[in-house]
Amino acid sequence: MAGLAIITEACIDTKDRACVDVCPVQCIYEYDPAKNILFSEAEAGSGVTENTHAPNPDAIAIFGDSTLYVNLDECTSCTACYQPDVCPVGAIYPDDHLPTAEPNGPKYNSSDPNKGHDHRFFLQLSSDVFAD
Repeated sequence: MAGLAIITEACIDTKDRACVDVCPVQCIYEYDPAKNILFSEAEAGSGVTENTHAPNPDAIAIFGDSTLYVNLDECTSCTACYQPDVCPVGAIYPDDHLPTAEPNGPKYNSSDPNKGHDHRFFLQLSSDVFAD
């Protein structure tokens, strides 16, 4: 079975949003600091909000609005967002294949600039950021 989608550090300050457009359940969220909400759209930049959540203040403070977040309770493991041709920086991985710093660990997407890092942190962050 495919794993839940985890957005990792290559998304920070990139937020291409191509993943938002391919997500069939709108489980990929952006943070709006002015309204202090996490929101999802059916189409990136459409301005039509599908879902909102109140963020956990401690978790959202780590990266704020510099990255996108996946609500793991809503993700269906469809694999659409972590296909190689979707994210231009290779920031999205299945939770069961997150790259680690271990030499024999799971491999990185070829375009991920953050090789050698342990991306398991982002699995916990994905859970922690959704407070409600």
